[in-house]
Amino acid sequence: MTNLKVTRFPEAEYKEQGLPEYNENPLIAALPLIMSPIEVAKALVKRPAFQPEEINLPCHIRTHAINRLTRDFFVPQTNHIIIEQKLSKLIRCSYLNRNPKTATFKRKLNSIRGLIQNENLTTYMHDDVDSPASSMTIAGISGAGKSTTTNLVLNTYPRVIYHPDLHMLQVPWLKVDCPYDGSLSDFCLSFFIALDRRLNLNYRQQYASGRPTIAKMMADVADLCLIHAIGLIVIDEFQHMSLAKSGGEKKMINFLVTLVNVVEVSVVLIGTPKALRLFASEFRQARRASGDGSLVWDRLPKDESWDDFIEELWPYQWLRNKVERNESLTNKLYELTQGVPDIVVKLFCLAQARAVLLASTPEDEILSPELLEQVFDDEFSIVKPLLDALRTGNRKKLEDCNDLIFPKFESSIINAMDKLVSQPLEKPKTVELGEPDETNIANSAIQTIVSMGISEDIAKPLVTDALARKPNLTLIQIVQMATTALTQTGEEKTKVDSKPVYTKRDSWGQLPEKDLRKIYAHKSGSMYEVMKEKGLIYPVHKLLAG
Repeated sequence: MTNLKVTRFPEAEYKEQGLPEYNENPLIAALPLIMSPIEVAKALVKRPAFQPEEINLPCHIRTHAINRLTRDFFVPQTNHIIIEQKLSKLIRCSYLNRNPKTATFKRKLNSIRGLIQNENLTTYMHDDVDSPASSMTIAGISGAGKSTTTNLVLNTYPRVIYHPDLHMLQVPWLKVDCPYDGSLSDFCLSFFIALDRRLNLNYRQQYASGRPTIAKMMADVADLCLIHAIGLIVIDEFQHMSLAKSGGEKKMINFLVTLVNVVEVSVVLIGTPKALRLFASEFRQARRASGDGSLVWDRLPKDESWDDFIEELWPYQWLRNKVERNESLTNKLYELTQGVPDIVVKLFCLAQARAVLLASTPEDEILSPELLEQVFDDEFSIVKPLLDALRTGNRKKLEDCNDLIFPKFESSIINAMDKLVSQPLEKPKTVELGEPDETNIANSAIQTIVSMGISEDIAKPLVTDALARKPNLTLIQIVQMATTALTQTGEEKTKVDSKPVYTKRDSWGQLPEKDLRKIYAHKSGSMYEVMKEKGLIYPVHKLLAG
């Protein structure tokens, strides 16, 4: 217990919790009231600030507004409510036998601290225990929302509660990232650092300076769990335990089991499916038969959950030509992202940013399936193996993708801005047809067609083709021929056999040089970069200069 008469932390307010065993325990009575599913949904929902007039802001400012979606957008669904209910029970059940007002607890506390001081925590680990504390594993692919949801739920609880009568600082929950090498000593160090940040103390200096043994650090972690009445420890990125040195993962499991059985602290493990499958079975057997089990966190299925998510997301468009949601866009978004929420939101944002930054007219600021696919190819190539595995249902490939890291939204926006501003702002080049009078009449024709609402990159080849066929055309004749070509129904195409010829993927390398399939088969970078290098994409920055 801590001897603090004055503290900057909020003092405990004891509430009627609805159950006598909860009301009589100050560590539970000081927690927020247990929420109903509707209250959980209201507590978890997040929406970014959005004002319709913001679409009139300059493009470089609107990209900052778009960024709000990645920080302040969350749609509560059934699995989020389930995890809140499970964490609510885990925190409260860990305190049932730890009522600081009872003599029984004080005797048990002295007994446990004796084990801690002797660094003999694992002696009774496999014995029958009456610990009400429990454990749970949350397994799911990266980006599905495991950590985000857990953080939102945990933040509905106070981070620290000060009990003046008990002279105690209670920490209802503490989240610790599993060290990358999976070592137990680094985990203990991470625990000290996380608790220091929470309480503004210096336990790291006190317990980790010098060369303490692992047994000593484990005992200190357990002691601090008792001193500060820690109710729940959440260990994120638990797949890193697969990198532990020989026997290291078993030591970690044994230690966590000790925290549950002996110290009576509930534990939650969060990680990817492959890692948690390796440890969850042993964790359950070593702890005890009962418990809250595991929760498998999957992508959004393409059902009402997906529709609800997209329905909530779609209105947040900072585009001057806002497009209504339709089946084509919705299907393309799911096809590309496979319903992984993190990728869905980031792709939606980056597509808007590109539309805003590269549009030559307000009408060009619009989302389209083609834009979504282009942005996905450019920015999300690193996660394609994961999404291909999800698309095909290949579990083996899915497990091989455990360590994928999603692109950071901020860096992608910065890269897009860099591409925009790094190009010199030049005036569009004139069409060179040889004689000065030919060039002048061509430019006049292009300007006339552009004034009719046709973009310049379409007008130029139409005019060039018309003059190549008949060099002596007048301005009116050029415009007429160009606009006629633009509105043709494609009669010439109907004369050609339009039946597509199927070519096997392993034969794409034998196709003509300009065939996109051959280019795709031989590309080393993104498709966008290769097509740009080969001159197959019009240099958009030249349009911006106009």
